[in-house]
Amino acid sequence: RAMLGNCPVVEEDVYEVFARYVEGTVPHIPWCETPLQPESFLVQPQLARLNRYGLLTVNSQPPVDGVPSNHPAFGWGGKGGRVYQKAYVECFVSPDKANRLTRMVTNHPTCNLYGVNYSGQELRVGVEEGGVTALTWGVFPNREILQPTIFDPDTFLVWAEEAFSLWSSMWLNLYDYESD
Repeated sequence: RAMLGNCPVVEEDVYEVFARYVEGTVPHIPWCETPLQPESFLVQPQLARLNRYGLLTVNSQPPVDGVPSNHPAFGWGGKGGRVYQKAYVECFVSPDKANRLTRMVTNHPTCNLYGVNYSGQELRVGVEEGGVTALTWGVFPNREILQPTIFDPDTFLVWAEEAFSLWSSMWLNLYDYESD
Protein backbone atom coordinates (compact mmCIF):
# COMPACT_ATOMS: atom_id res chain seq x y z
CA ARG A 1 0.00 0.00 0.00
CA ALA A 2 2.78 2.44 0.85
CA MET A 3 4.20 2.19 -2.66
CA LEU A 4 0.87 3.32 -4.13
CA GLY A 5 0.74 6.42 -1.98
CA ASN A 6 -2.01 7.88 0.14
CA CYS A 7 -5.64 7.01 -0.33
CA PRO A 8 -6.78 8.45 -3.68
CA VAL A 9 -9.13 11.37 -3.24
CA VAL A 10 -9.77 12.30 -6.88
CA GLU A 11 -9.59 10.25 -10.09
CA GLU A 12 -6.30 11.90 -11.01
CA ASP A 13 -4.69 10.29 -7.92
CA VAL A 14 -5.47 6.86 -9.39
CA TYR A 15 -4.24 7.98 -12.83
CA GLU A 16 -0.94 9.01 -11.24
CA VAL A 17 -0.40 5.57 -9.65
CA PHE A 18 -0.77 3.91 -13.06
CA ALA A 19 1.54 6.50 -14.69
CA ARG A 20 4.17 5.97 -11.99
CA TYR A 21 3.97 2.21 -12.55
CA VAL A 22 4.72 2.75 -16.26
CA GLU A 23 7.60 5.08 -15.33
CA GLY A 24 9.02 2.48 -12.94
CA THR A 25 8.59 4.27 -9.62
CA VAL A 26 5.75 1.95 -8.57
CA PRO A 27 7.01 -1.66 -8.87
CA HIS A 28 3.64 -3.29 -9.54
CA ILE A 29 -0.10 -2.79 -9.48
CA PRO A 30 -2.79 -5.44 -8.95
CA TRP A 31 -3.11 -6.04 -12.73
CA CYS A 32 0.63 -6.12 -13.43
CA GLU A 33 2.78 -8.12 -11.01
CA THR A 34 6.08 -7.37 -12.76
CA PRO A 35 7.70 -4.13 -13.90
CA LEU A 36 7.13 -2.80 -17.39
CA GLN A 37 8.77 -5.07 -19.97
CA PRO A 38 11.72 -3.71 -21.99
CA GLU A 39 9.77 -3.80 -25.26
CA SER A 40 7.43 -1.16 -23.83
CA PHE A 41 10.28 1.22 -22.95
CA LEU A 42 9.98 2.45 -26.55
CA VAL A 43 6.49 3.82 -25.79
CA GLN A 44 6.94 4.54 -22.07
CA PRO A 45 6.41 8.34 -22.28
CA GLN A 46 3.27 7.87 -24.37
CA LEU A 47 1.92 5.26 -21.94
CA ALA A 48 2.52 7.58 -18.99
CA ARG A 49 0.62 10.36 -20.81
CA LEU A 50 -2.27 7.99 -21.58
CA ASN A 51 -2.46 7.02 -17.91
CA ARG A 52 -2.41 10.63 -16.73
CA TYR A 53 -5.27 11.30 -19.15
CA GLY A 54 -7.30 8.47 -17.59
CA LEU A 55 -6.63 5.56 -19.94
CA LEU A 56 -5.30 3.21 -17.28
CA THR A 57 -3.04 0.85 -19.20
CA VAL A 58 -2.45 -2.73 -18.04
CA ASN A 59 -0.99 -4.29 -21.20
CA SER A 60 0.66 -2.82 -24.27
CA GLN A 61 3.10 -3.39 -27.06
CA PRO A 62 4.62 -1.02 -29.62
CA PRO A 63 4.52 -1.74 -33.35
CA VAL A 64 7.43 -3.74 -34.76
CA ASP A 65 7.99 -4.13 -38.49
CA GLY A 66 10.34 -6.93 -39.46
CA VAL A 67 13.14 -6.62 -36.93
CA PRO A 68 15.67 -9.47 -36.80
CA SER A 69 14.62 -12.33 -34.54
CA ASN A 70 17.77 -11.79 -32.45
CA HIS A 71 16.81 -8.19 -31.58
CA PRO A 72 17.54 -7.59 -27.85
CA ALA A 73 14.07 -6.27 -26.96
CA PHE A 74 11.74 -7.66 -29.62
CA GLY A 75 13.47 -10.80 -30.86
CA TRP A 76 12.23 -14.36 -30.38
CA GLY A 77 11.82 -17.62 -32.30
CA GLY A 78 15.31 -18.57 -33.42
CA LYS A 79 17.96 -17.53 -35.90
CA GLY A 80 17.43 -15.82 -39.22
CA GLY A 81 13.86 -14.74 -38.72
CA ARG A 82 11.94 -11.49 -38.80
CA VAL A 83 9.36 -10.51 -36.19
CA TYR A 84 6.35 -8.24 -36.39
CA GLN A 85 3.76 -6.92 -33.98
CA LYS A 86 0.79 -4.59 -34.05
CA ALA A 87 0.55 -1.69 -31.64
CA TYR A 88 -1.77 -2.76 -28.86
CA VAL A 89 -3.06 -1.30 -25.60
CA GLU A 90 -5.38 -2.74 -22.95
CA CYS A 91 -6.71 -0.22 -20.49
CA PHE A 92 -9.48 0.74 -18.11
CA VAL A 93 -11.44 3.82 -19.16
CA SER A 94 -14.48 5.69 -17.95
CA PRO A 95 -17.66 5.48 -20.06
CA ASP A 96 -17.05 9.05 -21.25
CA LYS A 97 -13.54 8.23 -22.42
CA ALA A 98 -14.79 5.01 -24.06
CA ASN A 99 -17.22 7.13 -26.08
CA ARG A 100 -14.40 9.46 -27.12
CA LEU A 101 -12.24 6.50 -28.13
CA THR A 102 -15.12 5.08 -30.16
CA ARG A 103 -15.46 8.32 -32.12
CA MET A 104 -11.70 8.49 -32.69
CA VAL A 105 -11.36 4.85 -33.84
CA THR A 106 -14.41 5.17 -36.10
CA ASN A 107 -12.55 7.93 -37.98
CA HIS A 108 -9.43 5.75 -38.37
CA PRO A 109 -10.34 2.54 -40.24
CA THR A 110 -6.93 0.94 -39.60
CA CYS A 111 -7.63 0.95 -35.84
CA ASN A 112 -9.79 -1.48 -33.90
CA LEU A 113 -11.48 -1.06 -30.55
CA TYR A 114 -12.83 -3.82 -28.39
CA GLY A 115 -14.13 -3.09 -24.95
CA VAL A 116 -16.29 -4.53 -22.26
CA ASN A 117 -17.78 -2.83 -19.25
CA TYR A 118 -18.25 -4.13 -15.72
CA SER A 119 -21.67 -5.54 -16.67
CA GLY A 120 -20.19 -7.50 -19.60
CA GLN A 121 -21.60 -5.29 -22.37
CA GLU A 122 -19.27 -5.33 -25.36
CA LEU A 123 -18.13 -2.39 -27.46
CA ARG A 124 -16.73 -3.20 -30.91
CA VAL A 125 -15.36 -0.95 -33.62
CA GLY A 126 -13.63 -2.72 -36.52
CA VAL A 127 -13.76 -6.09 -34.71
CA GLU A 128 -15.97 -8.73 -36.28
CA GLU A 129 -17.93 -11.22 -34.17
CA GLY A 130 -15.57 -14.05 -33.23
CA GLY A 131 -12.66 -12.29 -34.94
CA VAL A 132 -9.29 -13.44 -33.63
CA THR A 133 -6.44 -11.08 -34.51
CA ALA A 134 -2.71 -11.83 -34.63
CA LEU A 135 -0.82 -9.31 -32.50
CA THR A 136 2.67 -10.80 -32.81
CA TRP A 137 4.01 -13.03 -35.57
CA GLY A 138 7.30 -14.16 -36.99
CA VAL A 139 8.70 -15.43 -40.26
CA PHE A 140 11.58 -17.92 -40.01
CA PRO A 141 13.59 -19.96 -42.50
CA ASN A 142 12.10 -23.38 -43.26
CA ARG A 143 9.14 -22.89 -40.91
CA GLU A 144 5.53 -21.81 -41.08
CA ILE A 145 4.65 -18.33 -39.91
CA LEU A 146 4.35 -18.36 -36.11
CA GLN A 147 1.70 -16.37 -34.24
CA PRO A 148 2.46 -16.55 -30.52
CA THR A 149 0.26 -13.63 -29.47
CA ILE A 150 -3.34 -13.17 -30.56
CA PHE A 151 -6.32 -11.15 -29.45
CA ASP A 152 -9.41 -13.31 -28.94
CA PRO A 153 -12.59 -11.54 -27.78
CA ASP A 154 -13.81 -14.66 -25.95
CA THR A 155 -10.58 -14.92 -23.96
CA PHE A 156 -10.64 -11.18 -23.34
CA LEU A 157 -14.10 -11.46 -21.75
CA VAL A 158 -12.75 -13.98 -19.22
CA TRP A 159 -9.74 -11.75 -18.49
CA ALA A 160 -11.96 -8.66 -18.18
CA GLU A 161 -14.11 -10.28 -15.49
CA GLU A 162 -10.98 -11.05 -13.47
CA ALA A 163 -9.55 -7.59 -14.10
CA PHE A 164 -12.70 -5.86 -12.87
CA SER A 165 -12.79 -8.06 -9.78
CA LEU A 166 -9.27 -6.87 -8.85
CA TRP A 167 -10.64 -3.36 -8.31
CA SER A 168 -12.70 -4.60 -5.37
CA SER A 169 -10.65 -7.58 -4.19
CA MET A 170 -7.27 -5.84 -4.15
CA TRP A 171 -7.34 -2.12 -4.92
CA LEU A 172 -10.21 -1.09 -2.64
CA ASN A 173 -8.94 -3.32 0.17
CA LEU A 174 -5.70 -1.34 0.27
CA TYR A 175 -7.49 1.60 1.87
CA ASP A 176 -9.75 1.96 4.88
CA TYR A 177 -13.34 2.71 3.87
CA GLU A 178 -13.48 5.97 5.81
CA SER A 179 -9.92 7.11 5.12
CA ASP A 180 -9.12 10.41 3.46
